[in-house]
Amino acid sequence: MHFHLYFIFLCALFVGVNGWWMWGKKGKDKRCPKRNGAQPYYFGSTNLKCMIKEGKKGKRSAPARGIWDLKHRFIEYRGHYFDFLDNSKVYISKRRLQWRKCSGGKEGSPAGHSELSLNCIIGCAKNYKCRYGKYRFLKNNCNKFANRLSKVLCRRGKKCPSWCEGSCNNVVYNYVRQ
Repeated sequence: MHFHLYFIFLCALFVGVNGWWMWGKKGKDKRCPKRNGAQPYYFGSTNLKCMIKEGKKGKRSAPARGIWDLKHRFIEYRGHYFDFLDNSKVYISKRRLQWRKCSGGKEGSPAGHSELSLNCIIGCAKNYKCRYGKYRFLKNNCNKFANRLSKVLCRRGKKCPSWCEGSCNNVVYNYVRQ
């Protein structure tokens, strides 16, 4: 009987919000400090059950969030939202996907700051599938995508990574009239 309770407790720790290994890593993160001229970027999330129902189916490291979260994760940078969905496309928009129907939003504190241009991050989004492959529920999901974009955004300087340049162009622009 007690074994079942322990098992449920352990599952809750690993599947919960970010799991015990990520506790205390939200909010102000010293791994990607603010620099002069740098713009903040944010992690955010959207209720995954709602999206599935409504949708179409040693050195400092960059800030990251749990990859096993049961929520859809995105990055917001310079007023643009970057989402990776199960159709292996990246969506870029000025509003969070499913913002009218599904609860969620960006975190209150920046995950970090970046000096990179918006065009650089759009290039990374366009080339994401060519670099990392198709969406895979456990290995290449929206949480991995957000963490990888965070790693790019947390770089020092204004030089865009070479893999973000080119013409893979696997992106959907989803601009909603305000």
